[in-house]
Amino acid sequence: MTPDRRLDQLEPLMADVLQKVDRLIEGQGQLVELATGTKVELDQVKATGDITANGLAKLTIVVNDLRDEVREGFKGVTQRFDRNEQTQQEILTILRDRLK
Repeated sequence: MTPDRRLDQLEPLMADVLQKVDRLIEGQGQLVELATGTKVELDQVKATGDITANGLAKLTIVVNDLRDEVREGFKGVTQRFDRNEQTQQEILTILRDRLK
């Protein structure tokens, strides 16, 4: 086999291998771009999650404070009703005593 003939046989194989290497390099570049884009999106999701968690923590504190205020308010209302009930009982007792 002559060197020219060998070269003719190797040349298509080398071209095919080089073409496949080029496609692999292109695919690698696309993977790098996809990974970079995914990291940016992941960072945005993480930042949004942090903001949401912070807001939820603040909201929880506000709701707990409001709940405590409402409880105290109900205690005050209950005490007033109890005093009113006691006053009503005293008035009824006085009226009954006068009616006898």
